Amino acid sequence: MQQKKYIIKNGEIIITNTIKIDDYSILLRYNKNLHCLADDIRRSRNNEHFEKYLLKAKELFAEEVEKAKPRKNSPLGTHSIFYYMYGHTNDWVLYAEEQVIEANAILAAAKQIGETIKIIKYSQSLAEATKKLMDLLGLEENGAKCVVNLRFTKLTGTSTDDATEYLEKSEKQLAAVKELAQYDK
Repeated sequence: MQQKKYIIKNGEIIITNTIKIDDYSILLRYNKNLHCLADDIRRSRNNEHFEKYLLKAKELFAEEVEKAKPRKNSPLGTHSIFYYMYGHTNDWVLYAEEQVIEANAILAAAKQIGETIKIIKYSQSLAEATKKLMDLLGLEENGAKCVVNLRFTKLTGTSTDDATEYLEKSEKQLAAVKELAQYDK
């Protein structure tokens, strides 16, 4: 969501944009390329702490940013996502932790797919299925809810190798975000 704000500064009206991002899974798709991040680093020379944060972001996420498809009209304008995430990295850490919990749940369900499907299929309610999956697979509540809410085609089509790969990717992302959070004020 993008909002315009109007500020009066030195007798002039200045228009600024405020961006609120609800789904952090698509964060890196908004980066046009590493050029935006490099521009942000260049602009931040008068703020040493912010510059260190951006340099760390460039180091940790260079591969993902490079792979991101360029957008002609990015909703973030000429800035990288890390420019907008500064000061809010804790939200990103919480989201990454949720992704790891979900990845663990999917892996546990993939290892015992037969029992998982029986529980989901024959439970009277979603709450009952969630409780039974928590007991069977040793999951947290939000991990069990994730498994219950998955479509059967996705659940049955996920191999343990795919689930393990997804878990490793999620853990890598969480570690990078936690490291980046140390540079955020």
